[in-house]
Amino acid sequence: MSYSESLKPSPGVRPRYSDAIERARRILRERIQRAKARRVITPDIVADFAKLHMRTADGRAIAPAGHHALWLHLICDPAIKRLLIVGTPESAKTTWALAYAACHVGFFPEQPLIIAAVSGPVAETRSIALRNLVESDEFAQTFPTVRPAAGMLWTTAKWSVAEEGRPHAGRLHPTVSAYGTGGSVTGSRAQLLIADDILDYDNTRTQHQRNVVDTWFHTSLLPRLMAQTGRAIVIGNTYHHSDTIALLRRSEGWVSCHIPLLSESEEVVASITYPSDFTGRPIGVSVAGALPT
Repeated sequence: MSYSESLKPSPGVRPRYSDAIERARRILRERIQRAKARRVITPDIVADFAKLHMRTADGRAIAPAGHHALWLHLICDPAIKRLLIVGTPESAKTTWALAYAACHVGFFPEQPLIIAAVSGPVAETRSIALRNLVESDEFAQTFPTVRPAAGMLWTTAKWSVAEEGRPHAGRLHPTVSAYGTGGSVTGSRAQLLIADDILDYDNTRTQHQRNVVDTWFHTSLLPRLMAQTGRAIVIGNTYHHSDTIALLRRSEGWVSCHIPLLSESEEVVASITYPSDFTGRPIGVSVAGALPT
């Protein structure tokens, strides 16, 4: 018998590492299911979901770096109704927004979610990525009762799920709707709005273009949120000191988090500002006199 043949497991015997991996996946899945029973999405649960359901391009499990953990802490805080995250390009903002959105769909399948991006095709691509997660076998194991909603839209830009696939009587709004900057959102409603990179060089190049985008954001997109309970999460970068994200950073009504430099360690330096009437629990170490730049 050759050396390589001696390493093969006997028939019916599975490698121990495979058993360990399956056991770890089962633990993650059970943690997520217990959290759903409590109806509470925490940063650790989103991280568990990403580890279980998402992979990098080279097949590695996804785990949050220090700045991702900070973002998740803010994103999962129900006391924050308006959140702005400003980060550097290529910092995996979209990846973690997608992980949170997928958890939200699994936990609250009938709560409408709007995804906004710089253009209709980009928003549609993110909707497809989210839908692919929801359609996966892994998702079905974690959320076995969440299924496509009978009789409702199932397209790349609008699609719906429900518990056991049965939408509640009189349900109007899809689980996920995707819109590009400037697109018509009339008639849509949202419990959660994720506006991920709605700005680019072209739509912020002139003052007129910046005004058009800002008007659309405040008069067409934000009003789609459900009164009192709706949450808005805006993620992106600034291109001009008077573009929409720059203005939101100076707005009193938003919790704003800006990370100028990424860190490979757990220690993160960030500028976080809260509204004066914020009733939740701020995080971080306060710096007297600090102002957003």
